[in-house]
Amino acid sequence: RRGKRHDKKYIVEVDQEVRLEDVQRLRDGVVISTPVQRDRVRRIITARTLPCRADKVGPRTLEIVLQEGRNRQIRRMLDHVGYEVTALHRVEVMGLSLHGLRRGEWMPCSTREMDVIQRCLDAGAETEEDE
Repeated sequence: RRGKRHDKKYIVEVDQEVRLEDVQRLRDGVVISTPVQRDRVRRIITARTLPCRADKVGPRTLEIVLQEGRNRQIRRMLDHVGYEVTALHRVEVMGLSLHGLRRGEWMPCSTREMDVIQRCLDAGAETEEDE
């Protein structure tokens, strides 16, 4: 679905110490190839990723915030700059955080969080009507 993009924040661990010049390359966008399928036709699209927020938060750990969500995008981006992803966790989407929750845990959404979700659903419905 095209149109509005939402921030998705990830914590990523890699197989070796991260160099700051590679963080900058990720921020600027790198060229990756991604398989896509539409109407049962599969093809490969090669294109530069959008600029993103990327910060080194530990020797082998990055925090990356994307607005696009191509198939296996983070793994492909890091492979492009010479790293293998050893752990990948999405910790926030559209400002909704998983902070403080362990795997399998849940909690009810706050009124603010429900408002964010409803606005996204409303925007998605408008986009579908335009197509």
